[in-house]
Amino acid sequence: MVTTSFLMVDGHIRNLQGHIDRLEAAAPTASQFHDRIITQLREAPGSVQAAVTIENNHYNVELRPPRKLNSLVTLDTHGHRDERLHPKIKGHDIAWQNTATANSRRQGADDGLLVDESGQVIMAINASLLAIKGDTVFHSTHPRSLPSVLESTVIAYLQEQGCNAKPREQGFNINDLRSSEVWLVDSLSGIRRVAAWLEYGSKFPVSETRPVAAFVPTFSEVNDYLWSTAQQV
Repeated sequence: MVTTSFLMVDGHIRNLQGHIDRLEAAAPTASQFHDRIITQLREAPGSVQAAVTIENNHYNVELRPPRKLNSLVTLDTHGHRDERLHPKIKGHDIAWQNTATANSRRQGADDGLLVDESGQVIMAINASLLAIKGDTVFHSTHPRSLPSVLESTVIAYLQEQGCNAKPREQGFNINDLRSSEVWLVDSLSGIRRVAAWLEYGSKFPVSETRPVAAFVPTFSEVNDYLWSTAQQV
């Protein structure tokens, strides 16, 4: 089974081809359902939150009203030890991820972090992490990370603006994250910026002074770019 989910607005999807590639890479039968999936998506009016699942010789398209999520988030510094059984396939471990998210929210955060046995940060529970410092954008290539479909597009755009991109093969150190501008990237919310860190029940706001080079665009500007290049179904 594999799932890909995204926000669709007036028939437009950010990096539609990336979602198709995700399905076909994990499920060899996905290509036979391509035309039927696209037809169902085209029939959806306005803004919808879509989830497409392929399992064996069946597919399902689930459409819901979009969720309202804050673009500025508080992130829980107390990481969740990653217990996903299939970390490289989206959808398999959604129940466990939902439980981990609920635990972070009960503490007062909007989202949490997944960590490995050494405490290195793999990714957010349901999103990619980008850490920007100076003129460099750092991204996780940890063996258990599952990049957002939008991650490569965002990194490529930042490189076009003059940024360097560097992988973090072992994930992130929490202190490195806290000294950077951190973005959460996923296909439902686009890019959200970490505005505060939650530690032992206390919130620590991020400085209003950006720790990045002057030419680095804001997360809002990159969100606008993603929609300007969104593909129509």
